Amino acid sequence: MNWKDIYKEKTMTPQQAAQLIKSGDSMYTPLGLGQPSMAVMDAIADRKDELENVEYYSCLTMRPYKIFQPEYRKTFRLSSGFLGSPVLQEMARSKYANYYPSNGSAGIVWFNEHRLRHAPDARVISIQQVSPPDEHGYVNTGLDSFMSKQNFDDAIKTNGHIIAQINPHMPRCYGETNFHVSQFSAFIEIAEPLVELPTPKAGDIEIAMAKNVVSLLKDRDCIQIGIGAVPMTVSKLLAESGLRDMGIHTEMVPAGIEKLVEKGVVTGKYKKNHTGKIIAGFSMGDKETYDFCTNNPMIEFYGTYYTNSIWTIAAEDNVKAINGSVEVDLLGQIVSESIGDVMISGSGGQCDFAIGAFWSKGGRAINLVPSTTSDGKISRIVPYLQKGARMTVPRNYAGYIVTEYGIADLYGKSEPERAEALIKVAHPRFREELEKSARERHLLFPRIF
Repeated sequence: MNWKDIYKEKTMTPQQAAQLIKSGDSMYTPLGLGQPSMAVMDAIADRKDELENVEYYSCLTMRPYKIFQPEYRKTFRLSSGFLGSPVLQEMARSKYANYYPSNGSAGIVWFNEHRLRHAPDARVISIQQVSPPDEHGYVNTGLDSFMSKQNFDDAIKTNGHIIAQINPHMPRCYGETNFHVSQFSAFIEIAEPLVELPTPKAGDIEIAMAKNVVSLLKDRDCIQIGIGAVPMTVSKLLAESGLRDMGIHTEMVPAGIEKLVEKGVVTGKYKKNHTGKIIAGFSMGDKETYDFCTNNPMIEFYGTYYTNSIWTIAAEDNVKAINGSVEVDLLGQIVSESIGDVMISGSGGQCDFAIGAFWSKGGRAINLVPSTTSDGKISRIVPYLQKGARMTVPRNYAGYIVTEYGIADLYGKSEPERAEALIKVAHPRFREELEKSARERHLLFPRIF
């Protein structure tokens, strides 16, 4: 049977594909752009009275699927490794919160360990958007390789299913992205525009922080940039910085990448590995970013088992890992995923890249935190982490802490020296209080102000 016959035979409606799900299955949808449409997931949810004990694992879910509503909890058990979207943050505040801690690099390891302990006989059902097949019968995962291959492999190993939504708006991209139609159990043809993320507005604080970050960068650095207003402003400032021949090895494709390449800021010509290439796990942004990634041999997408691997990152020289945070204590312990006891995102790749950058020759982790909350009432540099806070990066790998007031370099510093450096970049209104707290913790002895 040729690939066209295979494809035709397996093309079906969302309701027909939903019949492939059985009680006891473990379903997985990828993060961001690889997530299937509402029609696909809602057809599965509509079977709630026919199924039982089905686990649904998701990350950064952008669509408000029916399955997240309380009336579906009897049938579908929710779990997540990254809650950084309104849909999942609502779940995180409810009694159904079920977050599993895992770094981006180890997501598939966690998923396998969890499944083997809780449901060793469960089949894996992987559901993902892909491009239409090419002339050889290969679909393409396009802008999202985060855990695609690993979950496809698990579905095959457990005699599960791979269900693909065929979306002509999903571009073909280079890397670990091509999969033959014979590997899939179902194809659902639904065309819909890709989700675009609005660019967060940068104010004076974000611009000041971004300028501090750019001051730490130099020609030929290999950068990783996270998501948010400050990282996006960093990209914009880099385009006008005069820096040259930088490389990119990242989890998420940075905003404004097309301008960085156009102006020669990013060439990758001095990267030790994948010379001349941009390596990424996924993309979420605007149309310009998506267009740049489309059928562009300069950028390659791989699973985060590779992009976020500490060993892969450390093998590159001069890695500068740039990520946002919500709270840092006077020892340099960094919180990026919770506010007190409430999860707002997840560990993601920040810890992977902080450690990888530490071991990279010439590498540095650059962690961003505004000096206060948005209303200016609470310092984000604190004597102790909030009760219930989940630490994302341990103090041993904290590196630089950047606020709008400056840069605290924690490399090679003792705990008292760290406290002193962090107080100096805190908001002036809170410095005296922080100094007092540092003394109470026996971190400071002589007065510094």
